[in-house]
Amino acid sequence: MKIEIEIIPESENGEYTLLWHDTLNRSQFSDDEFFLRQRPQELYCYIFNNNNNDTLGYYKGLSSPQQFTYFQTTDNSDSILNLKFSVGINHFSEFLAVQSEEYIAEFNENNKEQIEFREIKIDLKNNLRRKIEVELIMIN
Repeated sequence: MKIEIEIIPESENGEYTLLWHDTLNRSQFSDDEFFLRQRPQELYCYIFNNNNNDTLGYYKGLSSPQQFTYFQTTDNSDSILNLKFSVGINHFSEFLAVQSEEYIAEFNENNKEQIEFREIKIDLKNNLRRKIEVELIMIN
């Protein structure tokens, strides 16, 4: 799956916003403003420091689905980040909310193992305010 990411600096203190646009479930649901609220799955994202693998930020679902998260670097000398995306259940999906208990039970059973993708390395020094298309490759 291809996604587009962008990192925007928010302050001089190492605060950033990571934005992404993905196509997960897009063929199943309309491409309107309510797409994120409808789809039963969404992308989760974790942002790690490259030097010591500290978690700098993450998104793991909210009642109002998003395609962004905030993070803050702790050491300005390390500009390399590792981004880890995975597919998780959107527990607040408007589509799932109107389904039968049987449908939801089967959906949860079929999606109990999270789909994970290989980490993506991003250099903050070279990739700020640039839209970057990346390929998410599943881990077997």
